[in-house]
Amino acid sequence: MNSVLSDPSVLDHLPLRGQRGEFVRLLSKLREAGEKDGALAVCLTSALSGEGTSTIAAQFAASAAAAQQDSRVILVEGNLQSPAVHELMDLDNEVGVIDVCDGQRAVDEVIQRTEAATLDAITAGAQGKTLAPGTLDTLPFSALIRELHNHYSLVVVDCSPLASGSAGTHLPRKEALTVLVVQASATRREVVQGAAHELALMSAEPVGMLLNRRKYFIPSFVYRRI
Repeated sequence: MNSVLSDPSVLDHLPLRGQRGEFVRLLSKLREAGEKDGALAVCLTSALSGEGTSTIAAQFAASAAAAQQDSRVILVEGNLQSPAVHELMDLDNEVGVIDVCDGQRAVDEVIQRTEAATLDAITAGAQGKTLAPGTLDTLPFSALIRELHNHYSLVVVDCSPLASGSAGTHLPRKEALTVLVVQASATRREVVQGAAHELALMSAEPVGMLLNRRKYFIPSFVYRRI
């Protein structure tokens, strides 16, 4: 990766754009943690809503895509109760993850291009309606991510917070690396520990946590075990 960003104006509206170099280094460390040289899936989640997971997922995907000019990245909506990918990327939300998992659309029918040449996205879909917790089956979502592995070097999933009660888009460690986003100086330690325990019960033990909303964003915290 010789260049952090080939065109600084691309997706410049996204928050945390000043930290793109840190996100690129985060990707390198995640590949080391997962011992993955090929396709990699990363699920970002949080214990509670409002911890900044969607913002971090979007900027992580954009930064990685800009740094990998010879490969492609895709951002996938995994928070189907409160989707944000379509708004962050300024995309249509008529069809997407829900339609694929319901068998109504093929994967290639719901992939959308973003303004970044190497970054695509899949929004929630189903005509912009949200899903009630527990109504999405994990199996078709897992199959969707596996299919994307055939075409993308990095799949970034913006998962729902654990407090939402929806686990349909949380993937086990053998299929994806999970990063737990924590709002610095706000989320209590016992809440974070409870979230990590819940992920472990789903065989989705987090590789670590990422502290958000510090004065300086420090993704290296992802390597510290909870």
